[in-house]
Formats: sequence, C-alpha cells, structure tokens
Amino acid sequence: MRKIFLTVALSIVTFGVSVAAKPTIEKPAAKHPTSFAIVIDSETYSKCQSEVKAYRAALDRDNLAVFTLSAQWDSPEQIREELKKLYKKNLNKMPLEGVVFIGDVPYVSIQNAQHMTTAFKMNESRFPIEETAVTSDRFYDDLNLELEFIKRDSVNSLRYYYKLAENSPQQLNPTFYSGRIIYPEQMGGDKYKEISRYLRKVVAERRRNEKIDYVVTYAGAAYNSDCLVAWMDERLAIDEMFPQLSERNDMAQLTQLNFRMRNAKEQLFDQIERAEVDVMLFNEHGSPDKQHLDGTDPVEGFERRVAALRDEVYYYLRREQRKKDGDLPGAKAYFKEKYRLTDKFFEEFDNPTQKAAANEDDLVLEEINKLRPMPRFVMFNACYNGSFHKEGYVAGSYIFGRGRTVVAQGNTVNVLQDRWTYEMLGLISNGVRVGQYNRMIATLEGHIIGDPAFHFAPIDDNKLREEMVTKSLVGKRANNVKNINYWVELMQAPNADVQSLALRTLADAGKLTAEELLNKYRTCNYATTRMECLKLLSRFGGACPEFVTAVSEALYDSYELVRRNASRYASMIGDESLLDECADRALNFPEDKRVAFILNSMWQIMPEAAVEEALEKTIAASYYPEKGYFDLFRKSVARSQKMKADDVEGAFDKEAKSNSRINAIRGFRNSTYHDQVPQMLAVVGDENEPIEIRIATAEALGWFNLSYRKQEIVEGLRGVKTSDVELSKEIQQTINRLK
Repeated sequence: MRKIFLTVALSIVTFGVSVAAKPTIEKPAAKHPTSFAIVIDSETYSKCQSEVKAYRAALDRDNLAVFTLSAQWDSPEQIREELKKLYKKNLNKMPLEGVVFIGDVPYVSIQNAQHMTTAFKMNESRFPIEETAVTSDRFYDDLNLELEFIKRDSVNSLRYYYKLAENSPQQLNPTFYSGRIIYPEQMGGDKYKEISRYLRKVVAERRRNEKIDYVVTYAGAAYNSDCLVAWMDERLAIDEMFPQLSERNDMAQLTQLNFRMRNAKEQLFDQIERAEVDVMLFNEHGSPDKQHLDGTDPVEGFERRVAALRDEVYYYLRREQRKKDGDLPGAKAYFKEKYRLTDKFFEEFDNPTQKAAANEDDLVLEEINKLRPMPRFVMFNACYNGSFHKEGYVAGSYIFGRGRTVVAQGNTVNVLQDRWTYEMLGLISNGVRVGQYNRMIATLEGHIIGDPAFHFAPIDDNKLREEMVTKSLVGKRANNVKNINYWVELMQAPNADVQSLALRTLADAGKLTAEELLNKYRTCNYATTRMECLKLLSRFGGACPEFVTAVSEALYDSYELVRRNASRYASMIGDESLLDECADRALNFPEDKRVAFILNSMWQIMPEAAVEEALEKTIAASYYPEKGYFDLFRKSVARSQKMKADDVEGAFDKEAKSNSRINAIRGFRNSTYHDQVPQMLAVVGDENEPIEIRIATAEALGWFNLSYRKQEIVEGLRGVKTSDVELSKEIQQTINRLK
C-alpha cells in the first residue's frame, strides 16, 4: 500500500500537472561573459538537429554561452523550473540574458493580470477563458511572478491556463528576455523543414552583421486619431533613434508611408520586398491574420459603406454571442432599430455559407505568404499581429517568409494606441539585441517572434549589449560603485536612447530622485529622453509634486508624444491644479488631435465645478474669436459630465441589479473618478453590500495607481476587515498594485 501511495504522489506536482522525464541539457561549448538558453521539444530537435547546432554555433561566435534544453515537455512549470535553476546557477559567472523557445514548447495564457497589458480589459467572468486569458511568455522570462495553475486546454495540448496570484508582484520586471520560433500551421508544408530553413536564414543573416541604414515606417488609417501632428513628430523620434540615416544625403534611407498616400498599399508591397531595408515599423490596427492598412482611399461608395457597417455590427453580435449571459436577439433588435435594418442584413451572420468579402485594403495572410519580406526586423505596433498561439499569425508569416526577415515584435492581444511606440528602440542602432530592447519595454502581450538574440552592428564601437548584463544594478551588483558610475557617465552620452537606458537602469536601482529626474527633463535636448524622464517620474505617483510639475510643463513640450502622455498622466493623477493647463491645451491647440482626444477624459473625470471654472477662465483669455467653437466645447463637456453622473449613479444605486452595478464599476477602470474614492472605499467595507459588488469595487481601485489619492486608497483598504477569502485576495492584489 505504501509503495502504491508513493507512486501516485510522485505523479503530482504543485499545479496539478504530471512530472515529466528529466530534460536533456547540453552545456556551452565555451565560456563567455553571458549565457543564453535554447528550449526545444525533442521531436523538433530530432528533425532539425543540424540547423539547431549551426544556430547554437552562431550564438557562440556572438559571445553567448549557449545551453540547449530538450525534452518532450509535459508542462510549462517544468520548463520554468529548469530556467530558474539555470539562472540562479549562472548568476555570478555567466548570467543568463535570454532564452528562445523553438517548436512545440508549451505556452501559457494568463488571467487576473489585465493591468499588465496596455489596453486589454475583457470581462473574465462573462467571456470564455480562451478569449479572456492573455497568452504571454512573461510566465517564463519574469521569474518574479507567482502564478497558479488553472487547467490545460482541451483542444490545444500546448496551451495552459494560469492565474496571476494576488500575492504576486503586480508589475512586470523580466529576469531575462525571450523569443518564440513557432511555425504557423496556416502556411502549410512540413513545419520541421520550415523551422530548419528559418534557422539557416538566421545563421546567414548573422554572418552579414550589417548596420541599420535603411528604415521604413507605415501609418495606417484611424490610428492616433489620424493626427498629422503626431505623424510629423515621428521624424523627431526617428532622427534620435537612427541618427545615421541623416548622415548621408540619401533620401532613400528613410521612407515614411501614410495611408493617405496614393497607392499606399502598392508602395508598401514594394518596401516590404526591398532588399536593403533593415527595419520596418508598422503603426496600424491589426488582427491575428490581418494588417488593417486602409491603404488606398477613404471608405467611399455605397457598397463599401454597407460592408463597413456590416463588419461593425457583426463584431458586436459575435461579442454578445460569446458572453455567458449574452442577449443576441436583443442586440439584433437594437441594431435593427438604430440603423433601420431588415432581416436580410443578418443573413450572412445567421447562415455563414460564404466568406464575407474582405476589405481590399487589408493585408491578409494569403497575400503576406506570397511576398518575400526583406527587413531584418519588423515591428507590429498593432493588435494581435503577434498571436503565436493561432494557426496563422502575421508576425509568423513574415519571419517564415522567403525573404530575409528574421525577427519581429508583435502583440498577442489588443494594444493601447497611445503607448510609447518607439520607446528604447534606438538601442538596436547601438548593437543591442532585439530581445534586450523588448525586455526594457515589457508588457504582458508584447513578444519577440524569431531570434531574440539577433542584433545589428552598432553604429559606433561599443559593448553595450554585453554591459547591459554584466554591469547591471541587480541583486549584489546594485551597490557596485564602478557599475553605478558607468551608468551615471552614460546619462551624458551623445545618444538619446543610451541616455534613456542609463536613466532607467539607475531608476530601477533606486539611484535617482524625483528632483533629479525633473531637472534632467528640463535640461535635456533629446525629445525621447525627456519622455523617459516623464515616464520614470510617474513611478512616484500623483502625490509627488515633481511629477505633477513635470506633467504641467510637459503639456507644452515640443514633442507631441510627450504632450500626449502628459495629457494621459493628468487624468490619471486627478490633481485639480492641472485643469488650467489642460483646458488651454484642449481649447487653443485643436490641431493636436490625439492630445485633445485624451483630454476629453479630464472633463468627465474631474469635479464639474472645477472643470467649468477652468474652462471659463480659458475661454475668457483665448485668442479664438469664434463663439460657436466655445459653445460646442461647452456642450461636449456637459455630455462628459452627464456620462459621469450616469456612471456614478449606476455604480452606487443599491436598488439596481448586481450585474448592472458591476458593469458601471468596471467602467471606473478607464474613468478613474478620483472624487469618488471615499464612496468606493465605503462600498468595499460595507458588509451589507453584495460580496460581488465589494470585490468589483476593490478591483477597480487597483486602476488608480497614479491617483493623488493612492495612499488614501491603500490605507482605506488595509482598514477593511472581512472573512470572505475572495474579497481579502482582491484587496491584497489592489494594495500590491498600488505600492
């Protein structure tokens, strides 16, 4: 009996998955300053062995000590534990800087961590876990996170579901970088032959070791409010990230395409297949299997307008259909009434006998697979283009294409339009590995597809990619005087992103004060470095006077992205002292379309009396002579305040249904009504409130992370006494998020 019991016990691990056979670990062929791991499944390794070994040799020539871990992996936890052991064992001698997952390596989709994404906010209680969980390799590369096993997917054996634990760190801080080499089944053929071919391509491109001297950008329709000021200011960032492009009198070194241009899609095809292009940067909307270019003309003509309406209506019907308590007939009735639609309009939805016509301006997988993508690195600043868990995904079609593209960056879910798209990107001009760059801007959804250790030759001789690891200020190195001085010196480097990297490294180690960062912001001539200062100041929160001052000044920065993010921070802080500047920016600078769009949230979030006072003061001093302009603005503000009143009433009306109240409370995640904090805390602590309402309110308070009332929230939640386990967990998670 004892023997049987031990056998059963050994077949179980912490998260309910079976113990796997011990993996085979091949040690490095030589010692180097840093190390790297290849994680691969046994079948792929067997079928692609010579190419994997050639890739490993190429990494060795690139001064990386390479470990190869192969097995018929039974669980993600098994891989994570092996990487953790490898990391700890080599921390002081050959620190592990990165890992690549090749072939059929399990991947994890994470719940309870939407605050780690830039924009994803799907209701996890109303939609299926397959849609609400975010597929993310942060499970592997961020060893700080605590995650709890939920289940294995019943259809896709490689997919596992985990939940971020409430007592886990609630901010991302990857321990090392990672990348995925996983073949899209949609492309057809033998996946092992295609992986082998891809690895041969990587080895060949690594031998070339070229500098970045040709860059292409593309701006898609309906992105950043189609703001031309934002698009024009892209050039400021490009010049700082890739200063070498302006050193020669060659206009072809930088090509900036915009959907408004004539035959933009055809021009884009030419650039994708242009041999000398090193880097291509897409800023657009996306899906797993499409790039939404809208690249020729606006939606014109009756048929195209009807198609656009159909796509929009069908999108919302599908969402309603997927909800556990969705009302599909009610949704149809709503659209019939709103747009005067007949049953015929819904025929394709009800009986999908034929594929609806695709938007001719989309770039779909079938088209991409016929191209020969040439840029060595492609960024997809778009939703879903990096969905490597799908049978077909855009980033995969690029790297496995017949061109020279070897690495891409993409997202597994939707992504915020107003994120800092080009943050730290200039590091790749300095020879930094693509994975190292991606680690610096980590989100739950953002991934490197392809070889994460790939890098370009630096524009100036340096050892930055090595010294980012060996001179880091992590663990025992945090107080190393030589390392600290190294980064202090780089704060004055003649390169914007090298300065930004130095600032980030010192700030992560707690070596920079808010006062020092504010001074750096005020004195720095690099636009992107000023943006880094502003972002680092946000860590101090809305109660920090230096941060509030920086936001006030940044609203008038010469770089549109700084102004835009200052606008976003202003609403997240909630300090009424910022209202005058915000009103001035919105009223007197309407050409800043995205800034004005973001500032709309201020008129909804802030107290009505304070908003009206700032608005009237600005109107009185404005140089705009047209009265009608101000009247329209007043009406817009009135609508915003009405929305706030409706939200507040819906959230706190005890006579309303719980589902209705929860939906209203969830809206506080986007609209952080700072003046409602006392009332929200009262709900969390009220034992007479339904427990699901209390939990939803505690969760919503976790989104007030920059609020000037943050400490009040933390102290209020600590004072809540409850015996309910789920509420206690939610309170703990919110407190951890606000730390």
